[in-house]
Amino acid sequence: LRMEANKNKKNGAMLQIWLMFLVMGIVLASGFFLIPKTEDERQKMMSFLGTTNTGEIVTPVADFGSFAPSSPSVKPKWKILVAETNECSDVCEQMIYNMRQVHMLLGRSTLRVERYFLTDLDKISDQELENIKGINPFLNIMSVKPQALESILLETSAAWDMKSPRYFVLNPEWKAVLFYTADHDPNGLLDDVKHLLKYSPMR
Repeated sequence: LRMEANKNKKNGAMLQIWLMFLVMGIVLASGFFLIPKTEDERQKMMSFLGTTNTGEIVTPVADFGSFAPSSPSVKPKWKILVAETNECSDVCEQMIYNMRQVHMLLGRSTLRVERYFLTDLDKISDQELENIKGINPFLNIMSVKPQALESILLETSAAWDMKSPRYFVLNPEWKAVLFYTADHDPNGLLDDVKHLLKYSPMR
């Protein structure tokens, strides 16, 4: 009887081990097959998984690649961007500050994201620009003309009159996938960026 009991215990232990390996194999295989390989697949996956329903999905994705630096970083990063083609008002400055706070609150994922401010430098004073730089270290500032931004967004769901600033979330390939107005809660932006980073493969 003891031998039979020991045999049953061993069989039960082996069954548990095999079940554990089976579950691990299924999880690893699912992760491998779910990694998107093209932009279309990324968009479909994002739609399937959903966001926190805070930001608006840009359809089709808008290509901001014309603003990409000639010597990109070794590891392409996600981007949070504030676009303002008029003078940077108090609302604009608050959005830039909120973007900084969102970036800081990403914790260990902070290094996977970078911040940009897209503005018409002809409409902003040097003093204001220096103030923005001083309050927002590591902020990348790029000049853009309203017509150039309009042409990028014209055929997308993110097109707007540009009378007020907007947030955009760009993937590492400089494609805008989400946008937010000044009225959106920055906490929602934070949740959405965390969600995207969670399901985005490490670079």
